[in-house]
Amino acid sequence: LGTIQTTKDAYDRALEWKVATPSHVLNYASFLKEKKYFEESFAAYERGLGLFQFPHAGATLLWKNYLTDFLERYGGSKTPRARELFDRCLAECPSENASEF
Repeated sequence: LGTIQTTKDAYDRALEWKVATPSHVLNYASFLKEKKYFEESFAAYERGLGLFQFPHAGATLLWKNYLTDFLERYGGSKTPRARELFDRCLAECPSENASEF
């Protein structure tokens, strides 16, 4: 049905054309994680967050998955980067949603 590269190209095009949904972003990130393209998976989350910012409901979903995947992958080994991600998330999210993170 295709290769890893053709799948990546299709998802990248959907993000570029801004026709992706939060579900597409989550599926793309999951696909990349499954194939061991961890940093590309995190980049997919970043691109999705550029499209779906707070107060969009998709932003909460994307941030939760992004932070969870990052912590799963790196645990305590990349503390400064994890702190930066959490700080950015909290700075961008509405105060009533901050307790979720």
